[in-house]
Amino acid sequence: MGAAAVGKSSIISQFLYEQFIGEYKETIEELHRSEYKLTDTQLELDILDTSGVHSFPAMRTLAISTSNAFILVYSVDDPSSFDEVIALREQILAERNDENVPIVIVANKTDMESDERVIKREIAETLVSVEWGHGYVEASAKENVNIEGIFKEILRQSKVKYSLSPVLERRRISIPVLTQKKKDLSPKRHSID
Repeated sequence: MGAAAVGKSSIISQFLYEQFIGEYKETIEELHRSEYKLTDTQLELDILDTSGVHSFPAMRTLAISTSNAFILVYSVDDPSSFDEVIALREQILAERNDENVPIVIVANKTDMESDERVIKREIAETLVSVEWGHGYVEASAKENVNIEGIFKEILRQSKVKYSLSPVLERRRISIPVLTQKKKDLSPKRHSID
């Protein structure tokens, strides 16, 4: 979840398909599903790519109430996107009534020049990790930097034991191609936003 144009879809595309989406296309909602064998555990991962606009509050509320963990994304060059992460976190905690819900905050677009960056790592990381007690990851979907780290951190926050390195080869085989995505909005499955 996050504001529009922060790179949520690009992060998912890099993680699942090793492809960067260069042009911006507004997402309404897309579900990506994949299965992984993690050491002794079979994990079914549902990633719900949500809209970055407030036009769909019912969909957002449903996503919050049915998800097991959350990845909140902001762009390091857009302070309003960080404000959106703060608001989303507050909404998640209020609707879930659970201070321990797994949340990872992602600072995306770290490939930008340092003078373009307006949200400093030290400030964001201290707020997220120390004050809130959530995971914090700096990433670049464009350069494919630390994308896997985002998903390792959400697993850590969710207390799932993992060993992703042997899975990477199998992941590419088990994941359908981008054009063959299934859309299933069933709230019965565990999902990560």
